[in-house]
Amino acid sequence: MTFEQVRCLLKQRFPMLMVDTVLELVPGERIAAVKNVTGNELQFLGHFPEFAIMPGTLIVEAIGQAASILFARTTETGTQPGEFLVLGSINDMRFLVPVVPGDRMRIDLQILKLAGAIALVESVVTVEGTMVAKGKLSFARRRLATPNAVATD
Repeated sequence: MTFEQVRCLLKQRFPMLMVDTVLELVPGERIAAVKNVTGNELQFLGHFPEFAIMPGTLIVEAIGQAASILFARTTETGTQPGEFLVLGSINDMRFLVPVVPGDRMRIDLQILKLAGAIALVESVVTVEGTMVAKGKLSFARRRLATPNAVATD
């Protein structure tokens, strides 16, 4: 998938768009996505001015956006118009090597379990074949609330 195709599937926009392209997508199973880290991104103004390091929270955001793309393209369980994914939990997340400007993060994500509106995934993030982060995350689909809607949950 190209950047334009990715942008059509995600609601995030600059400066929070964390997926540039998709290399592989198998609906209901896995996705391989890319985030090119550049030195002119806003987070590097303060993290850290003398030695820019990609914040772990933004690596997790990139994983979440890759998951959103996968779920949007997964038949029967994909997100529908008016729905979005929320992060439920982060388990066993490890940041192993700093990610710096000039790096090309490859985000490999595999669905471990789908149960209705809930999904458990495992992700490995690499830079040039070196594992920089890994972890398990859970997501749930939610519908955007309309102003006149009454909560039933």
